[in-house]
Amino acid sequence: MNVKIKPNEIKGKMKSIPSKSLLHRAIILSGIAKDREIILKQVNTISEDIEATLTCIEKLGAKTKVEGDSIRITSLGNIKKSKVELHCKESGTTLRLLLPLVSTFSKEATVDCSEGLRKRPLRELIETLEESGLYFKEKGFPINISGNVTTDFFKISGDISSQYVSGLLLLSSLLDQRSSIYLTTKLESRAYVNITIKVLRDFGIIVNELEEGVFEIYGGRDKILPPKEYQIEGDWSNAAFFLVGGCLGDSIKMSGLNLESSQGDKKIVQILKKAGAILTCSDDFISSNRSHLNSFEVDFSETPDLFPILSVVAALSKGQSILKGGERLKLKESNRIESTFQMLKSLGADVKKREDGLIIQGKEILDGGIVNSFNDHRIVMSVTMASIRCKEPVSIVNAGAVNKSYPNFFEDFKKVGGIFDVIS
Repeated sequence: MNVKIKPNEIKGKMKSIPSKSLLHRAIILSGIAKDREIILKQVNTISEDIEATLTCIEKLGAKTKVEGDSIRITSLGNIKKSKVELHCKESGTTLRLLLPLVSTFSKEATVDCSEGLRKRPLRELIETLEESGLYFKEKGFPINISGNVTTDFFKISGDISSQYVSGLLLLSSLLDQRSSIYLTTKLESRAYVNITIKVLRDFGIIVNELEEGVFEIYGGRDKILPPKEYQIEGDWSNAAFFLVGGCLGDSIKMSGLNLESSQGDKKIVQILKKAGAILTCSDDFISSNRSHLNSFEVDFSETPDLFPILSVVAALSKGQSILKGGERLKLKESNRIESTFQMLKSLGADVKKREDGLIIQGKEILDGGIVNSFNDHRIVMSVTMASIRCKEPVSIVNAGAVNKSYPNFFEDFKKVGGIFDVIS
């Protein structure tokens, strides 16, 4: 799907979509619990990534049913399957969180994913799982895994993917003993591990961080005790696009966001305020209003998903902004330093690359033009918000990439005044 957007200010009220990070983890823990039924509530959007996790947990033996804005999950039984085949599609979270768990529920498992995801890092997680007692028949895709975990101690790097750590935390929740995870490097994107710990604790598992990078987990499948109903809070990562849209356009009032959230991308409020944005925050709503924005400097090592949309803010702010700390952005759905650079250049922004980010000289208005999405959902949403302050229309090639995390994105954009046509 390609779209052509006519520049126009946006204004209106919105409800945030459910946190994808929280929902992945809640689905998995609901599924692997023993003889339980749980209803996940406030799920008004199901993305392609979430569909991948639901499909995989069903393959392992759980039952799931979407009921309006809720998902009902009946957990796995006690029968270990002889063989399962899982396909994680393009969801890196699904792949890295489930890979450590599959041998618990199947004697032999085959795990595969899309071509793009196959190129993203996984080697270190496989090596750690091999050291734990699991056997990998092939090092490449599709992955064939069997065996049993024979250790209660895991060691892994923390600076390649926080999802490695989250996957090991979920594995430890199933082990009938106290387990330990030791990180050999500094943990980056720590907020995503905090989300995993929060959901584990909400589901009855005790997790302690004894010191920085050393985790202790008191596991056991019988100890995973989901509440009968579990509320999924709003997604700060996706809300960030419309909050920025309110600053560039007229105003956006968004409900369903938790200011005390474990999600690291709630920092969007702090960063926008630093840039001079007019934001009003309460327990019920976050409001963003048309603002005169100033340049800023941000390290993205902890909030990599905010990089594309904040690059748009920088391109439309007064002065020179520096976006740094984004080495791992090269390992996302696209090389996000390169794809964000190309996005801004296509729109007429004044931007230069640096090894770990971008240097951007802001303008009052951008030109518009044709932008390649690089099949990256966050590039599509960032371009869309940039169109608000463009002289000419903006066309996005493969705008359907938004389905990965926010399938109703363009519908919501239209509801608050966005004007676009699907051109193919």
